[in-house]
Amino acid sequence: MSRLLVTLCYLCICWTVVSSQASYLNRPDLLNQVEECLNHTYNFSFKEARKVQLDLSEITPEHPAPLFLEALIVYWENFPLTPEKEPADSFVMLMDQVVEQSELLMEDEGAQLEGIFFDLFGRALKAMYWADNGKSGKVIPDLGTMYRNTKEGFALKDQFVEFYFSTGLYNYYIEAYPEAHPGYKPLVAFMKEGDKTLGLQQLGYAIDHAIYLRVESIFFMSLLQLNYEDDLEGASVYARQLHREFPNNLYYQGHLVTILLHLHQFEEVEEILEAMKHQEDSYSEMIKRLALAFMSEKMHNHPLVAQNEYGEVVKLADLIGPFADVFKAMAYMGLSRLNEQKELHSESKRYARKAGNHTAYKFILNEKAGDPR
Repeated sequence: MSRLLVTLCYLCICWTVVSSQASYLNRPDLLNQVEECLNHTYNFSFKEARKVQLDLSEITPEHPAPLFLEALIVYWENFPLTPEKEPADSFVMLMDQVVEQSELLMEDEGAQLEGIFFDLFGRALKAMYWADNGKSGKVIPDLGTMYRNTKEGFALKDQFVEFYFSTGLYNYYIEAYPEAHPGYKPLVAFMKEGDKTLGLQQLGYAIDHAIYLRVESIFFMSLLQLNYEDDLEGASVYARQLHREFPNNLYYQGHLVTILLHLHQFEEVEEILEAMKHQEDSYSEMIKRLALAFMSEKMHNHPLVAQNEYGEVVKLADLIGPFADVFKAMAYMGLSRLNEQKELHSESKRYARKAGNHTAYKFILNEKAGDPR
């Protein structure tokens, strides 16, 4: 939820005309390399990604794109990237440099749109990093200035397709969020109105046509289905697409497993777990233990195994931090259901409250005790 909120705020930032001295827009050869680098990065093929990134850095040393790609490599190579990890400072520094280079290129009319893009999303992806780590306060001081130039950005999407992501997300989210949280309606009353249907269409267009933000468009489409459409099946379509295209990505593995468990698609979960057997990091361990706990509870009727594994998930999630809140919430809800089955109603409610403190996902909080649906 915080990732969506902070991203929305950053979509309202700095639509002032900027530029780049070496435009990629009319260079399909460079854009092909960007796409290749991104595909390697998202699939955790970092050696290959870095080769392409270094080539681009040599060809266009003053363009923000190579720095942007380098920051993404740092982010995913150290996933989950948390503030206490040494590479986190490098990621933040690189994104700051992306913004600085974009600002320095303001006077070149030949690549104004690229300057806008990298200024915006250098800030936005850094903001998502802070939000995912429970530190949204680090971006609050900038939020007041973000909306003033947002409307100008809507006109840019037909000149630079990447802006279909920001425009689509804004159009959807500015309507959906206050509907889900009525207390925020006064805060958005004077903001540009959105259109949820149009927003989804624009995100779909970004999925089909964008390069830099194509993968993020797929992921956010899945998140919107979960957060606001209450459509697990719809979310699974995009989650499966991410996993199919980037099977080695830990984040997308966990995202899909989370959805499939609540759809009770256990055979598909087992296939993913089999492919993850060689992964020994703590994040993968958390995913695998959560799946084992959930299936022990729902599929195998082994409540003691489920209880133990849910407890281990909570411990692992504690070590990872806010980035793992969804998994912690699922574990707490599992413990709530197990206690409900034992008619320990007070304990069940206590765990349910803990789950609610870590997620607002209805599909997690509304999962019932007993056999699969």
